[in-house]
Amino acid sequence: MDERAASLPQYALMINLAHKRVVVVGGGQVAVRKIRQLLECGAIVIVVSPVISASLHEWIQGGSIHVRIKPYGQEDLEGASLVFAATDDPLVNHQVAADAKAAGIFVNVAHSREASDFTNPAVLRYGHVQINVSTAGASPTLTRHIVERVDDIIDDRLEGLADHLLQARQHAQQHIQETRTRQRLLREYGDACWKAWEERESFPVWDEWYEQQR
Repeated sequence: MDERAASLPQYALMINLAHKRVVVVGGGQVAVRKIRQLLECGAIVIVVSPVISASLHEWIQGGSIHVRIKPYGQEDLEGASLVFAATDDPLVNHQVAADAKAAGIFVNVAHSREASDFTNPAVLRYGHVQINVSTAGASPTLTRHIVERVDDIIDDRLEGLADHLLQARQHAQQHIQETRTRQRLLREYGDACWKAWEERESFPVWDEWYEQQR
């Protein structure tokens, strides 16, 4: 990564990994952390490593991951949408990164922001709501403190609010044909529900609220 690229902000992106092939090179604890998040997102995970951590055995026995117990080879990247280089050998990680870049595949290299095409944010999930916190690899410690502070502020009712608004949106899409009217009503309803969340009140019922606006 050149000096100018290192100073640029990272582009924030939410990606759908369901049924997509992701290769993780390495079988230790760093790999375990990556794999856990990938499985939560429905990715097809292929692990390549001559040594496999005991932490992976449950996933292996359950068929959740595909394992190649062997040293890394360039052919292991075939068909991958993303690649994670997570070994404890910098030379292997460097080779994985070089091969991935040559193949046009985005790669994340453990403990090396400079060699990575992307970094993983810390994630807080509340149902449909996902809050990502990143310092672009500058300080994992700062990321952790921010996550803990945000988690103290947010309560589990946020998950219920997201479900509530999703149901209203689906109903509005079926019954309100005019796009601008639908968008305006959903925006105003969302504001009313947010106010109820902040004040710890019951969320307004969409049908009742909508009838009052007609």
